[in-house]
Amino acid sequence: MLWALATLLAGPASADTAPTTASQSDRLAIRRTVSEIAAGFRSAYIDPGKGDRTATALEQALAAKAYDDLVDRDEFIRRLTADLRSLTNDEHIFLVRNLRPPGQAVSPRPNDAGFERVERLEGNIGYIRLIRFAPPEIFRDVANNAMRLVADTNALIFDIRGNRGGHPRSIAYLSSFLLDPSRSIHLADAVWRNKGTLNFRTEEFWTSRTPDHYLDKPVYILVGPETFSAAEGFAYHLQALRRATIIGAKTKGGAHATEPDAVVAIEPDLFLVAPNGRTENPVTKSNWDGVGVRPDVEVAPETALVAAMKLALARQSDSTSEGAGVAAPQQTAGAPDHR
Repeated sequence: MLWALATLLAGPASADTAPTTASQSDRLAIRRTVSEIAAGFRSAYIDPGKGDRTATALEQALAAKAYDDLVDRDEFIRRLTADLRSLTNDEHIFLVRNLRPPGQAVSPRPNDAGFERVERLEGNIGYIRLIRFAPPEIFRDVANNAMRLVADTNALIFDIRGNRGGHPRSIAYLSSFLLDPSRSIHLADAVWRNKGTLNFRTEEFWTSRTPDHYLDKPVYILVGPETFSAAEGFAYHLQALRRATIIGAKTKGGAHATEPDAVVAIEPDLFLVAPNGRTENPVTKSNWDGVGVRPDVEVAPETALVAAMKLALARQSDSTSEGAGVAAPQQTAGAPDHR
């Protein structure tokens, strides 16, 4: 279905030429497009019940002529995205235009693995700041080098404040450095809805072999309200396994995802991203969607690194005074192993 007006296909008109009211043909085109969005959302969204209710709400708003005057293309996209998110409390939903066709993957830059800083801090504390989890083919080699650099530290801090997520297999790979290498540990599942059906399938994520290991030493993960999506999963899954202490403020709360082939083409230059997947943790049997990851130690995000350093140094001091010489191991009990 094509948007009727050439001005809409070209984007927002200038202030001198923009119409003050929508014509009848504008309104008919807008109504057709909103109807297509509602139908696409109903067919694709991971929660069929919520998808149907959301689509019905859009159709009711359409009947009430709520969108009739949205002739500015960008304003239309902003409004529909905001309404879909408000109705679902899901910030993984959006409308996009003029992007790659559905199913065509983004090609990240070769060196853009997401490791912004890797260094040693006071007291031989390792520190890794990750701003994204790049696809595995880019992520793995950089992760290997980073973990090799901090392998002999006394404690390790991962800083994912502001990390907006990325690839779940990269998260599983990085987690593998921290967990028992003698067995495969079930980290998470992704439950996917097959578009246009009420059928679901499950994709499993397990630990894998890594060249180095970081065991029996404390791990801290710094989070905040801008930690989102798969980055939240990194904290959530390691918290569930009791392998890391989470420090900071509650995360954003998005545990949904969209497969490239599930993107709905509304028009040649308008796509609906309606998540068709959700994460499930095998320990908690749940996820962090809508509620966020609750830190073990709640502090303001800007003080999370200081708090982690204090905990790590205090633990070293306690271990030294007890004659242990190294930090006591964190628990890794509770990790399901069904292979």
